[in-house]
Amino acid sequence: MTLKATCPECGMSGDMAAFVTQGEHNQAVAAALEMPAMLSSRIVRYLGMFRPASRALASAKSARLLTELKETINSGVIERKGVTREAPLKVWVMALDQMLESPPSGLPLSGHGYLYEVVARCADRHAGEVEKQQEEAKRSGAKQPANRAPAAALRERSTEDVLAEHARMSSRKPTVATTQKGQRQTAKAAEQANAPKRLSDLLKGAASQGDQQ
Repeated sequence: MTLKATCPECGMSGDMAAFVTQGEHNQAVAAALEMPAMLSSRIVRYLGMFRPASRALASAKSARLLTELKETINSGVIERKGVTREAPLKVWVMALDQMLESPPSGLPLSGHGYLYEVVARCADRHAGEVEKQQEEAKRSGAKQPANRAPAAALRERSTEDVLAEHARMSSRKPTVATTQKGQRQTAKAAEQANAPKRLSDLLKGAASQGDQQ
């Protein structure tokens, strides 16, 4: 017995199985359209690995596979054997290209397990390359980003610091003045002490010149 159904939009009647199949096909198309553009063509070819040799891939299975894949890709990570790795789009491109170039021997596939293993290996390789680039940047003495604060910023002087500095300068001035005054007095005393000696020398010199004349 065939069950009939009617489209609520156009009023067309037909076998209910056709409507169900069309709905599943629409879900598959919607899931495919939500995939990143750089992956869409690769994923269409990847889905061909699920197609049995004797018949086409069912729309329901296509929708399920695409939905599962979309959710995993959008998460940005891949988890295998208890280890979670970062998996950006670049990693998925690497994994799909590798899988399409060297397909697994046991086709058709029954799930995404094989692809996820390839993605995990590509994620490890990508992480190693990123770490290597960071190490090379450190060894080459890469400059700090312009928005990073200087390592030793000048400290703004507080009011207490300024007052303390004035106090130190004030205490130094009397000492300097006293030292200079003492030096002048010592020089003057020495000059006074040597004055009689210089006068005596002058008198002796004058008397010597008188005798010679």
